[in-house]
Amino acid sequence: MIAVAILAVSLMALMNLQSQSMLASARAQRILISTLLAEQKMNAVLLDIEKGIPKGDFPDSREEQGAFEEERYPDYYWKLSIKGVELPAIPLPEGEGAILGQAMQMLSEKLSRSSREIRLKVGWIEFEEEEEQGIELVTHVVNPLGS
Repeated sequence: MIAVAILAVSLMALMNLQSQSMLASARAQRILISTLLAEQKMNAVLLDIEKGIPKGDFPDSREEQGAFEEERYPDYYWKLSIKGVELPAIPLPEGEGAILGQAMQMLSEKLSRSSREIRLKVGWIEFEEEEEQGIELVTHVVNPLGS
């Protein structure tokens, strides 16, 4: 009788372990799919920006969102945020000239006007928790032609 009880407890532990393994495998698959979708979407955004630069188009701050329905992944969504980058003025050592300080300030302002931060989140909603899960990619783009 004791042997049956020990067997039942160990069987329950093995079933719990198998269940946890299956959940971890499903989560890993969702992370893999969202990573590939994020890479695809980020490459498309960067390509659009690169195509627009020679024409004088450089994106201002904007936000977009959508789902990957065309790619046959309607459970996954994306949120894109493009915003300007504010670079701080470069600190100068004590006693440096005012002209150098003005030049550094101008350089900082010029780089701020021609730089953008691109933030892309690709996610899904977990069944049990109904909370958003996902990954986030961040990159920066500089317009070599200036603004």
